[in-house]
Amino acid sequence: MFKSSTRHILMSIAALAALSTASVANAQMRGNFEEADADHDGKVTLQEFQTYATQQLKAHDGPMAQRFKQLSPDQQAAILQKRFEKADSSHKGFITQQDWSGS
Repeated sequence: MFKSSTRHILMSIAALAALSTASVANAQMRGNFEEADADHDGKVTLQEFQTYATQQLKAHDGPMAQRFKQLSPDQQAAILQKRFEKADSSHKGFITQQDWSGS
């Protein structure tokens, strides 16, 4: 019984994380690069991205934001890091305006 319950919980967390990853991607594309670029150097670092995306998601009450808020801080950080790494496809360690807009 315990193993089945634990597996169900882990599968639920994985499904929620997958939904949140897609949601964060959508939020980023609607977001404002200039706002995310806190130091205005033309690059969004992982820290800037995490701060911006977390603020945006926590400021809203839609389904995507609700799912994100239910995750632990570690889960939130892991999802945002994966999204950042996907946007930074050339592994520069930052996202440019071009990366942000998906060009």
